[in-house]
Amino acid sequence: MSMFDDDSYNEGVNVGRRIAIGSVVASVAVLAILAITVLANTGKNGKHGNGSNPYPAAAEKSTEESTEVSEDKETRTSDELSFWNMYDKDEKKEPIVVSENKEKDKEKEKKTSTVSKSEAERIRRGISDDSVSENKFNISPLGAKPEYVSINAVIPKNDLIEENFSMKDGRLIYSQGGRNVSHFGIDVSKYNGTISWNKVKKDGVEFALIRVGARGYSSGNIILDENFQANLKGCNENKIDVGAYFFSQAITTNEAVEEANYCVAALGGTKIRYPVIFDSESILNDNYRTENLTAEELTSIFKAFADTVKLYGYTPMVAGSKEQLAKHFDLQSMSGYDVWLLDEGEKTEYPYRYCIRQYDSEGKIEGISSNSVNYDICLISYADK
Repeated sequence: MSMFDDDSYNEGVNVGRRIAIGSVVASVAVLAILAITVLANTGKNGKHGNGSNPYPAAAEKSTEESTEVSEDKETRTSDELSFWNMYDKDEKKEPIVVSENKEKDKEKEKKTSTVSKSEAERIRRGISDDSVSENKFNISPLGAKPEYVSINAVIPKNDLIEENFSMKDGRLIYSQGGRNVSHFGIDVSKYNGTISWNKVKKDGVEFALIRVGARGYSSGNIILDENFQANLKGCNENKIDVGAYFFSQAITTNEAVEEANYCVAALGGTKIRYPVIFDSESILNDNYRTENLTAEELTSIFKAFADTVKLYGYTPMVAGSKEQLAKHFDLQSMSGYDVWLLDEGEKTEYPYRYCIRQYDSEGKIEGISSNSVNYDICLISYADK
């Protein structure tokens, strides 16, 4: 027996035919839609022939879109923009201006390669900046290990020309225009013994700085130099110009005033051409009264001494070695005072203004029996002041 009867079979065939016809019609419809779409796009974009721009519509669209963006205002932050991904994270994104950078490189090269003449000379000679500098000077005495300190640009400098100094018969002179314009002198105390001042005069001494007295560096007591009066009289009788110095160990301004008054009293009204000098020095290998004073304190003490002697018509002066002056006084506040520089040698590195310099402690003078005498050169004319 058959699975299907005749009527059922015919109905199934008819249904299959209808499904097949429907599928064909649907496929044709889809193809027609695709064809219409392609034709529509081809007509919109146009053809490429005759050198015409193949992308005019795209350009117009881009312009319109950019206009819309500008009108609507871009709301994205710079970090949200996709073009940052074009760069490596370590790559600089700023434009490189070649000409500007070249100028900067030239300037940099110029700065790194330029040195002063003095620096170039130090390099050539193999001298390090630690040992010498055009902005420093050596404060150590002749023959000692050098110690350098900075030069203060504010303190008045000496305008002496080094080449103008020379030695004549063992004595230092300073010349201008071929003529000696300096003055030869000595400084003396009781340690030089009894002096024949007439012989000293004949030996060419023009001025003498004589010690009035001293304050004990331990006891603090003031003592008169036992030869002061004889030396003052001998100079005056032989027309040797006089200056007077006091070895100070004052630790207060009151003590400085006391020392100044002591000098004035010892002079007894005698008019002298050279200054009354405040001589403050360090004591080697021993403790002394002034060793713990600051530069400001010692400067105030000197000014108290100076102001006192000025009241009596005398010219004040401060004496000291390079080290004493540079390290123990505030020289910037003392620029108006005369300086007696204690620095042995034909030349000195002291950069600041000074009026008198003790340059030799082993001199020989007729009329003085001590083994040695201190030589001094004066570079101004106190006789004309």
